[in-house]
Amino acid sequence: MLAAFSPVILLWYIFPLIVFLASDYIVTTFKLKQRFNLRTPDITVPFLIVGMHEISKSISTFSILPYFLLTILLLGISVVVFQAYRYREIMYGRFFKMFWRLTFLLSVVMYLILILVSIIYAL
Repeated sequence: MLAAFSPVILLWYIFPLIVFLASDYIVTTFKLKQRFNLRTPDITVPFLIVGMHEISKSISTFSILPYFLLTILLLGISVVVFQAYRYREIMYGRFFKMFWRLTFLLSVVMYLILILVSIIYAL
């Protein structure tokens, strides 16, 4: 349980910013956008998932990770159904790109919600 703010929990609060800046540096330094069409959000998703796991463990007795992975699986099914309906075909490249970018957005929103919950919980 989180009794008060600690340096470790504050590190997890700024972790997404650090990861995003580091990923942006890596993408620009190694020219990953030109070589592999990788962008900063594509690299940050696994780190955000680890951060969500650590924050959820610090504010409760369980991790949110299994529920988040289930949500990602449902998101993947939704993207497949959407693309099958909209385009009448499923192209793997378009599917993975849309799925991974939506996973990034979901990860950022979930991370921010966990930060707010942990701050409210600490009060």
